[in-house]
Parts: sequence; C-alpha cells; structure tokens
Amino acid sequence: MQSNRAGVLSGTVGFASRGIVQLLLFGVTIVATRTLSVADFGAYALGSLFLVLARQLFYVGPYEYLLKAREEQGLLGACFAANLVQASVLAALLGCVWLAAPLLFASTEVGRILAMLVPSVWLVAVTAWYEAVLLRSLRVRRYYASTLIGDTVGAAVAVALLLRGHGVASLVIQAYARLLVLLVLYASTTGQRPGLRTDSARVADVLRWSVARHAAVLLNFTTAFGADFILGVALSPAATGLYRAASRIVSALTDLFAQPLQKIAQANLSASFVRRHDMGTSWLTMLSGVGAIAWAGLLTLAVLAPDLVPLALGAKWTAAVPIVIVFCVVKSFSLLDAVTTSFLVCHDRQRAMLKVQVSAAASVIALSWLASPWGPQAVAIAVGLASAAMSLVYGGMVMRLSQADAQAVRGLLRTAAPPVLAVALALAALRLLGPPLSGFPAVLAGGAAAIAGFLVGAFAVRHRMLSAIGSLGHHPGPASAPPSAPAARTATPATS
Repeated sequence: MQSNRAGVLSGTVGFASRGIVQLLLFGVTIVATRTLSVADFGAYALGSLFLVLARQLFYVGPYEYLLKAREEQGLLGACFAANLVQASVLAALLGCVWLAAPLLFASTEVGRILAMLVPSVWLVAVTAWYEAVLLRSLRVRRYYASTLIGDTVGAAVAVALLLRGHGVASLVIQAYARLLVLLVLYASTTGQRPGLRTDSARVADVLRWSVARHAAVLLNFTTAFGADFILGVALSPAATGLYRAASRIVSALTDLFAQPLQKIAQANLSASFVRRHDMGTSWLTMLSGVGAIAWAGLLTLAVLAPDLVPLALGAKWTAAVPIVIVFCVVKSFSLLDAVTTSFLVCHDRQRAMLKVQVSAAASVIALSWLASPWGPQAVAIAVGLASAAMSLVYGGMVMRLSQADAQAVRGLLRTAAPPVLAVALALAALRLLGPPLSGFPAVLAGGAAAIAGFLVGAFAVRHRMLSAIGSLGHHPGPASAPPSAPAARTATPATS
C-alpha cells in the first residue's frame, strides 16, 4: 500500500508539473501566433527544428548509457566527454546548414534564426549530462521541479519580449533562458562537477554504443519533422507555419502525458534492468492509466478543434483546424512510443529499431513529397500513416519481448477504454441533444461534457486506474552486486 501511494505521488508530481509546463508553452504559442505573421512563425519553426534535432541527440546515446550502465569509476567523466564531442560535431554541421539555408528556403530569416541558436548546443550538452546524473539517482520529483522552474522562466521571458515587439528573437532568448536556469538547478541539486579526466578508450566505447541510438534519433526526427522541411521547400514557410502550429496544439496535450510517462518508464525500466529484475508486462500497466486520460483528451480536442483553434490562435489560423484533427488521430498511436522505446533500448534492440525507423523515415519523406501539392492536411495524413505504422510495429516487438498475452492486452483495455468511451458518449449527447453553439460557448460546453463523461468512466474503473498510476512509482528491489563492466558492454547482443 505504501509503495502504491508513493507511485501515485510520483506520477502525480510528474504529470502536474508537465501540465503546468504545457500550459505555459501553449501560452507562448498563442502569444507568438497572435504577434507574428504566419510566414515569420513558419520561418522560426524551420530554423529551430535543426536545433530540436541537435537537442534530441543529447538525450540518447551517452545519456541512455549513463542511465543503464552499472556503477564504475570514470563512467560520469566518459559520458560528459562524449557529450562534448557530440557538441563539437553538431556545431560544425549546423554551421554548414546555416551557409546552405538561403539556397534551401525562400527566406533569409531561417538562416538568421539558426545562427542565433547554434551556440545553445554547448549548453544542451552540459545540461543533458546533469539531467542523466539526476535521473540515474531516481530523483524524478526533483527533475520535474527543476524543469518547471526553467520552463516558467523561459516562457515569461518569451511572452514579455513578444508583447514588446521583439519578434522571433523573443523565442530564441527563451531557449537560452530556460537552459541556463536548468543548468544552475541541476548542478546545485546533483552536487556533481563535470570533469574531463577519463580514459579516451572509454569515451570511444560510449560513442560506439551511441551510434545506433543517434541514427535512430535522426530517423525519428525525419519521421516527426521531415514534412515540415518538405512543406518549407516545396511550398513556403507559411505552409510550414500552419503545419507546425497544428502540431504544437496537439503536442501541448500529448506531451503532458507522453513526456512524463517516457521519463518515468525510462528510469524505472533502466533501474530494473541494472538490478536484473524481470520487467514483464509492467509497460502495459504504466500505459493503461496514462492512456485513459490522454486518449480521452485527444478525442475531446479533435471534436472541439473547429471552435478551439480560431479562438486560441486567431482567425488567420482557421486553416489549421483539419490538420489538428489529423494529428489527434496520429498522436493516439504515438503515445505507445513513450513506453515501448525505453523497453527496447533496455534490451539493446537498437538494430531492430533502426530497421523500422529507416522504413518509417523513408516513407515520411516520399509520402510528404507526393502529398505536398494538396497542402498541409494531405501531408499530415501521409505522415500519420507512416508514424502510426512505426508505433504499432514497436508495440508488436515489445509484446514478443515481454511475452505479453491476450489477457495483458485485455487488462489495458479494461482500464483505458471505459473513460474514453464515456467521453465519446458525452460529446455525442451534447451534439445531438444540446443547443447549437459556436466559439467560446461551444468550447466551454464541450469541455464540461468531456470532463463529466471522463469522471463517470474513470469512477467505473477507479481501482484499476489507481493501481496503474501507482505502478509509475519505482520499486525495483535491492540491487544486485554490480559487475565490473557496464550494462552496455555485457548485455545480450541486439537482434536484427
């Protein structure tokens, strides 16, 4: 009972923190879409995406190696040095992209934004190392408190500068403000000081282990953001702006659940792997409670999008409504990735994942290019087909690895389905029986109906949901005696 309460508390802290952060970031998006033109917003989206890729590379490879490796002298220094090597390479590559930007995009603004963001790569390298050290000690609540403070400061800076007319530079300054605050908080919390005194061969080991994960990020990035670049090149930055704004609205909801779930699953599964505990079907249990809330929220957003999007972003963004609806369907599948990717990485299945990611990335580029003449909505549908297929394949791989049977899947459905179905019925009843509404009244009434429906459905399965949320707590048991080599060297070889 005590461990279950601890799990509920850990899960609640993570999701509450992420909820506040998503509200802050969504607030920044609303202010940005109302103060910037569609073309300027699209130019920032294109320029910043290169930095999004660079940042993502720091949260795999050495980051994951540090999380899952067993304790050994020189481990922290080797992972820190590997991050600095990554930062040097990425800064050079981003410089090349900056030189090529005028040839790729019909806007000089994209290159200017990229040039301002490149130095942040070094801050990300250090911050990511500190984050891995923090999560390695399972201080998840402290991690969320730090990210909440960092994102709050960044959002406040961005909104203040946007309202004073500083344009896209406001969003660039937001990124630096957030990273600096996180760096200070992480460093003071962990008490660790990065050092470079380490064996170069050990650094090479970390980098070699990271190659497959870096390739995976490149492919995942292509799957997630390749369409943005296709639209920017084939059509215009304005088309990218519509596509990215729609994605940001849906991500504001899904990241609220997917990001904490992924971090908690990553920490729990990695710790269980280090201690040689069987992970079993715990990934399905973790997914069931979070999925019930997330899928109900996505359904509500899709139904309310025609009124919510113009209300939130302004009338000039009405064209984003159908794209938002498509993304709601797509993200319902990608929520699986929050638990399946962590499970696969713990079992060193990078090579198998890589094959799936190659297929998905190639499909996204090809389908986006073919669909681009029909506009952003057609591209969103094409991308959705490829990314949903990848999520389902990952799910199948983890089902086999965890030996999950039909009974385990039925357990997921018995927990997640009733709240989602209750929301669907409540929204349908409002449309059929309620008065015709539009704008803010429609959003207010729809939101109230969805909440009421969810509460009824969740009450029906309250014991199962509380148990599922409780599973987010970490209870791996006593650690085994650590071997002399890290897990990355001694783990079962990846299967193809």
